Parts: sequence; structure tokens; C-alpha cells
Amino acid sequence: MDAKIQSNTLFMEETNKRLSYLTQFGILLGLIGGGLILAAIVQMGFALSMMSLQDLLNSNSKTLLTVMAKPENINTVRLMQMFGTLVMLFIPALIFAKIVSKKSFTYLGLKSPIHYSQIFLVAAIAIAAMFLSGGLGELNKIIPIPKNWELIFMKMEDDYAEQVMIIGYMKNFSDYIISLIMIAILPAIFEELFFRGALQNLLINWLKNPHVAILVTSFLFSIIHFSYYGFLPRMALGLILGYIFYYSKNIWLSILAHFINNGIAITAMYYATSKGQSAKEIMNESYPIWMGVVALIIVMYFMIRYKKVCEKLISKFEDLKM
Repeated sequence: MDAKIQSNTLFMEETNKRLSYLTQFGILLGLIGGGLILAAIVQMGFALSMMSLQDLLNSNSKTLLTVMAKPENINTVRLMQMFGTLVMLFIPALIFAKIVSKKSFTYLGLKSPIHYSQIFLVAAIAIAAMFLSGGLGELNKIIPIPKNWELIFMKMEDDYAEQVMIIGYMKNFSDYIISLIMIAILPAIFEELFFRGALQNLLINWLKNPHVAILVTSFLFSIIHFSYYGFLPRMALGLILGYIFYYSKNIWLSILAHFINNGIAITAMYYATSKGQSAKEIMNESYPIWMGVVALIIVMYFMIRYKKVCEKLISKFEDLKM
């Protein structure tokens, strides 16, 4: 591992030495389990508040989606999604960092130094990564799978798209701003604090191999979205977000990249619907594989520059600390 990056990792660890990494992993799993249960309870409460007695009697997954899609229920659905993610990812990440580190905010990367050049490079990486994701999405589609699997995955994809369409319902600019907050900003904060700040940090410290840790974290990040046809794009996004955080130890930069990725998608959906087009077509949009290859080269170029900037900033920061 690069000496400067290694020095930065050691500086940022500040972990509780009394807890083994296996114990820390067990604590994180326990917090996730508790978060899942609490999220299910919270979301059930929101769901019941939207359903009439007749809806409850005829209750099934399709009934719930139909109820959720009603315009008068859109804000309730958004709150349901926000609180579900809050208790499932955000709160467990904060509690975990508090348990394993004396400086929990530092451990999560919330107090690391930041420079405007990092912001510029992260924005460039995030924009190029969208074209990379589009190419990988096309590659994902042509991977041969059994027909019965394809039917199952297509059903999951349709359900996921329908849920995003409900949460991202936009009839005016105010709805666009709300969708931007609910789908782009808050998920970026909640997911990055958990996956990069908590899980990736733990795995890097435990495995002593940052590349394996980032790969495992990215795999889990993609799996949790339950989308086969979006698996490769999200895996690639997870890797990019992982290295953005690893090189800088600043979670705000990976949050920024995550927000740009989601925000551009929401903006494209809003523009499409304002022009009378189908937002679902925007969600399913992909790019030729060759375009993904070009985007990969661009991402790698900017990532190399980003790594060098981070090393210089970290070295300067540590010199000031001495």
C-alpha cells in the first residue's frame, strides 16, 4: 500500500483496541439486524396509514403499490422511504462508529480536510461514471441467464422501477426539489456513511487489504439494491465511491459523487416528464459498450489525478499536525 495513504489510514483509525475486528463485525451485523426490524416496523406503520379497511382485506404487494401511487400518498411514501433508510443504515453507522472509535466523526470521515481541486475531480469522475454505468448496463443485459431467472429478474426490475417512479413523482419544480432531496441527497448521505464510513473502514482495518475490502463493500452495496440488471453498474459505482473515500478519507467527497450520480438521473427524469416523455424510459436508458470503455479510461485518468491530489493534501495536513 502507498506509504502516504497507509499513514493516513493509521492516522484516521482511532479504533477501540479492546474490540477485535470479528467482534466489531458482529456488532455491525447486530446493528444492521436491529435496523432492518425497526425499518420494517416504521414502514409498516406508514403503509397502514395509507390503506383503507378494504385495501387491508385485499392486501397484496400490487395493492400496496397501487395505494402508494395515489398522488395524495406521495409525500407519505417519501417519508416512509426516508425513515426506513435512516434507521436501517444511517443510525447503525453512527452507533457503530461511536462504539469502535473514540473519535466517531473522524472514523466516519466527516472531519477530514477537503480542497476545491478534489471537488472538481470528484465531479468529473462522477459524470464520466454515469456513461460507464450505461455501458455496463448494456453488458449486464446480454449476459446469458436461464429463461425462468430472466422472468424473475424482470419482475423485480419492474417493481423497483415502479417504486422509484412513485417516490420520484414530479408534476412541478417543487416536486423536483423534494425528489432531489429524497432520492439524491439523503440516500447519498445514509448509504455512504454506512457502506464506506462504517463497513469499508472496518474491512480495510480487518483484512489489511484495501482493494479486497473495497471490492467486497461494492459487491454488498450492489446486492442490497436487489436489481440484477443494475448489478454491474452499481458494482462499478461502489468501486468508484470506495476509492474516492479511501484516497481522501473524506466521506463528503463520496457523498458528493453519489449525489451527482443520483441527481443527474432525477434531473433527467424531471426534464423528460416536463416534455411529456416517459420517465421510465430514462431509467432504463443505457449506452453502447464502447462508450462504457471510453468512460472507463476517463474515470481512471481522473482517479489517478485525484489520488495524487489526496496524497499531497494528506501530507501537507500531517506536516501541519506535527
